[in-house]
Amino acid sequence: MKRFLIPAVAALVLALGCASAPEPIPVSRATTPAERLKEGWWKARLEEKEKQATTQHDTVFVGDSITHNWDRVAPELQKQYFGDVLNLGFSGDATQDVLWRIARIDWKTVAPKRIMLMIGTNNSGRRHNHPPEDTFNGIKAIVRYLRTACPEAKITLLKIFPRSMNGKDPLRQRNDAINARLHELADETHVYLRDISPYYLLPDGDTLNKALLPDLLHPNKEGHRLWAAAIARDFLNDYQ
Repeated sequence: MKRFLIPAVAALVLALGCASAPEPIPVSRATTPAERLKEGWWKARLEEKEKQATTQHDTVFVGDSITHNWDRVAPELQKQYFGDVLNLGFSGDATQDVLWRIARIDWKTVAPKRIMLMIGTNNSGRRHNHPPEDTFNGIKAIVRYLRTACPEAKITLLKIFPRSMNGKDPLRQRNDAINARLHELADETHVYLRDISPYYLLPDGDTLNKALLPDLLHPNKEGHRLWAAAIARDFLNDYQ
């Protein structure tokens, strides 16, 4: 018998008095909330960010190390382009880790106007080795949760940035397969799908630009500047 996940969002939907709960999402490692509390730095960042989340923030980022690095690599650019940001990016996180973390946030207090989400590349990596279908369902569960917890927020869902030197790499191919389905999660009214991946590729449209992603995965400072320039205006104007 096929098992299904009844995520925390389902209970939240019912608690808010919605007419019907959304269709259940198939169970997998990518859709089952998980924590990393045994990792000291992760626990410390969690405590820091949950403390920040006890006040209101117009802008929230959610993701993995690529998002986390706004705090580490380009904090001044984050402030310059986006103002006050509650950055909920955690290095190494996959969809299941994000699901665990966002369920702990008091979103009524944070009350964001806008959320930027990019997640999934760690699901594709060799540590987790999740099939694209599972990762897509993990992203779907995150979007569903945020839509219910923050009904007034505009969610910008970014396609996963390219990784590896070119499209021959299986990890790039997995991310491409996930990205090909993300349009299913966007209605361009509450959830906006944006793809700035081409900016990180050379003119052939396939080879990664190492001047922007020197480790073939994470943007450097100039890569973050490009990211901000590509998205900030529409994102901060809430696509109006």
